[in-house]
Amino acid sequence: MTTQTITRTKKPTTHSDADRKPRWLSYPEAAEMCTLSVRSLKRLTAAGKLPCYVIGGKVLRLKSSDVEALIVPADECRGW
Repeated sequence: MTTQTITRTKKPTTHSDADRKPRWLSYPEAAEMCTLSVRSLKRLTAAGKLPCYVIGGKVLRLKSSDVEALIVPADECRGW
């Protein structure tokens, strides 16, 4: 009797933006990303315009997608 070996190929997976895990940023990382100061980002968080998240009970983090949403073309924010 002979044995057969069956090999399965792995299907390529495509992840949409909603399926991927969010990338978490510290305030200094987010400040560098959007060229704002850490203090400005904390003001936006305090005003409720930028959500921040508590990870591990103490560490505050920002989602990179939330920080990227702060960057808009000038004609959209000034009504040109």
